[in-house]
Amino acid sequence: MRWGHPDNDKLSVFLGDFVLITVLAIAGWYVRAADAGLIEHRQLSLFLIVPAFLASIYVFDLYSLNNLNGLATFIKTVFAISSASIFCYLVFHLLQWRNPVYTSLKVCAVALPVATYAWRRLYFHSSRRLRVPENLLLIGNIRDAEILGLTIENSGSRYNMVGMLTTDASRPALPGRLADAVPMMKVAAAVAGARASSSQSTDAPELRLFGTAVAVGEPESGPQSGISFPNLGAATPDSLLQVISAHRVQGIVIRTDTITLELASVLTQLRFSGVSIYSLLDFCMRISEELPLEFLNEFWFCVADGFELLQARFFRRLKRLEDVFLASVGLLISLPLMLLAAIAIRFDSPGPILFRQIRVGWMGHPFEVLKFRTMRIEAEKDGQPQWASVDDPRITRVGKFLRETHLDELPQLINILRGQMSFVGPRPERPEFVGLLNESISFYELRHYVLPGVTGWAQINYPYGASIEDAKRKLQYDLYYVCNASPLLDFRTMLRTARVMLFRQGSR
Repeated sequence: MRWGHPDNDKLSVFLGDFVLITVLAIAGWYVRAADAGLIEHRQLSLFLIVPAFLASIYVFDLYSLNNLNGLATFIKTVFAISSASIFCYLVFHLLQWRNPVYTSLKVCAVALPVATYAWRRLYFHSSRRLRVPENLLLIGNIRDAEILGLTIENSGSRYNMVGMLTTDASRPALPGRLADAVPMMKVAAAVAGARASSSQSTDAPELRLFGTAVAVGEPESGPQSGISFPNLGAATPDSLLQVISAHRVQGIVIRTDTITLELASVLTQLRFSGVSIYSLLDFCMRISEELPLEFLNEFWFCVADGFELLQARFFRRLKRLEDVFLASVGLLISLPLMLLAAIAIRFDSPGPILFRQIRVGWMGHPFEVLKFRTMRIEAEKDGQPQWASVDDPRITRVGKFLRETHLDELPQLINILRGQMSFVGPRPERPEFVGLLNESISFYELRHYVLPGVTGWAQINYPYGASIEDAKRKLQYDLYYVCNASPLLDFRTMLRTARVMLFRQGSR
């Protein structure tokens, strides 16, 4: 299973928070030594305080250093720590635990806002001063450069694109052994030259013998990103080694279906000499946490790593047990809210309280999804299915609030108990839309190999979709989830769902 996170900065900040919370909670045990309390209570309190504070910090989006903006970040930190403190206090009160767990909670509530904010500022400034961006070279075409450039732009300053070498996809691979293409000593000399120039200078030299700059942005219909890096000419073994030496290249991103055997020989030797080699698709997936459809093909799907959700029986059973437990607890906790929602719907507009609609589920089997009704009963009086739009006039006043807070999804907990849905998975679509999308979008049917979800990786990373283009983008996130599904990714998805509900993001 894949337990990691693509952003090492977030992992580092997370570990720092873990240490801070643990140290402050333990320190609270000794503030009032005369009232030591039961040692079991002290130890068990850590299993509530530490996860609760970490989860609250994550929900309030405090692990993104790109959003670190002074006073606003500190205010969010105060709200995050206050929310976790209130939650822990209520639990301790219900359990009737006494000091020192209350003292530990007070110490965390007072000290953590300043400590966690200071830790972020310290890490942010020190990482900017000490980190040297990794120099990357692309071997591919102009379109590859556009997608890679946008991916790197959204990842922060961890990578520096020195240029690209273009490939001819129609050129056949040459027969022969890999080791026969380029002498090993020539590769070693290029790598040694790159390391030597790296230790002597901080500015990459220009390669005057190669071509022009490539402007990298979105397709013509979208805004330009403003990124540009030079086109260094055709990708040959000699030009590759020259660029490696002159530009101190530490990593190469390559579209694997366009390389020749002679280039593969050099890349293999470079990899064994310490240069990182990345597949273009895998690199974009790791950085952006989505699968770019433009690079996908059947060959990649049949050999790619991951897809434990489809293959690991233990994971599927564990996920099902979690779904049943969380859905049961969720129904009990949300019952008062559901009753209030039902009363509000009844008084707001005529019609049934629950909305029932056929959706496409696991392996393409239809099922009836349950939601609170948010539209007028004649919303589709002409019988033609329609996507929801911004400020949709069909939505009722109560329905607008329910959609913004995602409370209209609560009845789907019943679908989870029935085994028709999971907590986390691709959004179930209507059969009318699925037929159209299957014809228009490659690999769209693959999302139906897992149970649909109340929430999902696509729902929390992309606004509500209302077109085929939106469906394509959301499919990239859905396929990423199918490929990388793990208990940790499910947990991250549910925490970010809480963030979406808290800040009312993504609904129509």
